[in-house]
Amino acid sequence: MERLIRLAELIKDENLRKKVIEFLKNPKATHPEIVDTGISVEESPASINWHHRYEGGLIEHTISVTKMALKIADVLEEVYGVNVNRDYIIAGALLHDIMKPYNYIKKEDGIYDHYDMFNLDHLTLAVAELYKRDFPLEVIKIVASHHGEHSPTRPSSIEAYIVHYADEVDSKINDVAVRVCQARSRDLGISENEIYKAINPLKVYEVRSKEGKLKCIEYLKNILKSLEIIIESENDKEENIKKID
Repeated sequence: MERLIRLAELIKDENLRKKVIEFLKNPKATHPEIVDTGISVEESPASINWHHRYEGGLIEHTISVTKMALKIADVLEEVYGVNVNRDYIIAGALLHDIMKPYNYIKKEDGIYDHYDMFNLDHLTLAVAELYKRDFPLEVIKIVASHHGEHSPTRPSSIEAYIVHYADEVDSKINDVAVRVCQARSRDLGISENEIYKAINPLKVYEVRSKEGKLKCIEYLKNILKSLEIIIESENDKEENIKKID
C-alpha cells in the first residue's frame, strides 16, 4: 500500500491527489448493503482463475499497470507530440481494480475463491464509489472503460486507452506465466501456491521461455529447496510407502 501511495503522490493536482490517497487508505464501499468480505487490498489476488491469482497479486498488478501506463504516455508524447494528462492516468490506474476484494473470500485452507453471494462486480462498485466521492468525470470514465470493448462504456480519451492497454498487457502476460507455474506445480507434485510464495510467476516464465521445461523444473527445485519447501521425488515417495508398509 505504501508503494501505491507513493505513486499517488506523483499526482500534481492537490485535490485529486488527496482523493486518490484517501480512497487507497479507505477502500470501503459506502453502500450499507455491500458485504465486506474481510479481504484487504494488500492481501487480495487480482483474480481467482486467471492473472495474478495469488496473495498480493492485486497490489502487484496495480503497480505494474500504473508504471506501464506512465511509460506509454512518455512514448506517445515523444513520438506524436500530444499532451497526456498524467494525473488522470495515475488516478485511473491506481483505482481501476480497487474494489476487487469485495468479490473474493479466503477459505479455511488459505485458498481464495469468489464470494458466492455476489456483491456488484468490481468495476461497477469502483465507478459507484468514484461517483459518490466526487471524482472528476474523466477519471470515472477511465475506470469504467478499462476493460476496453468489454466495458459498459468504451475508452473515450487517450488516457483511457493507455490505462486499458496497460491493464491488458500486464494481465495477459501474467496469465501466461501463471499457466506455466500451474504446469510446473504438477510436474513437481506441489500446490502452485508454493511456487508463488517463493518466486514471481513472470520469473518462472522467463526461465521456461529461455532455457526450456527441464531447466525450469530444476530451477524451481533449487529455489524451493533453499526455502525448505520439501519436494518428494518419486523414489522418496516409494521409500515412504515401504516404511509405512
